[in-house]
Amino acid sequence: MKRRHFLSSMALILPMAVVSTEVLLSSCNTTDLEEKGFTEDNIKLLDEIGETIIPATAGSPGAKAAHIGEFMKVYVTDCYTVEEQNIFWEGVNTIKKESNKKFNNQFQKLNLSQKKEVLNSLRNEPDKGSAENVKKGTGDAIQTGKGAENKENANSGKFFSMIQNLTVFGYFTSEPGATKALRYIQTPGYYKGEVPYKKGDKAWAT
Repeated sequence: MKRRHFLSSMALILPMAVVSTEVLLSSCNTTDLEEKGFTEDNIKLLDEIGETIIPATAGSPGAKAAHIGEFMKVYVTDCYTVEEQNIFWEGVNTIKKESNKKFNNQFQKLNLSQKKEVLNSLRNEPDKGSAENVKKGTGDAIQTGKGAENKENANSGKFFSMIQNLTVFGYFTSEPGATKALRYIQTPGYYKGEVPYKKGDKAWAT
């Protein structure tokens, strides 16, 4: 190949290589913020959310040890309605967006204080009157163009309650939660109406 032809071909190839490399690197540094489904990444995210709600202590393991993400996968898939599942995934994706918006990072990579800040931003329920107006499709919330925003806020509040309940229920019915965070007797076999209690004793698993 002549030198002139070689240089001409390289001039065409190099810009394409640079663009391809940039696309590849950007795809490695970002995650799909609208992703639905219990992918491996989403299950890890749910583990981190659960661990933020019930963290490990010196005396008991946290929600991550109970594989709370896997529990949610089964429970949400088998027991939630389509509408509830939509609220669940809307909430998960909101957490991803808030993490990137507030701290320019994935939720899993935030410190505990930052994770709490992201979750707390979802916990405030909107005004009941506004939520009711959104439901009916009437009222000031719709007329002023705030209906969609209020509906999104209402779903965020629902999601926070949902994720909190899932975490607590899944954790305390798991082996780590029932046997280490609570006191547990596999087969008591007898009735005892009065049990000595010392301040600070753990509750019994049922």
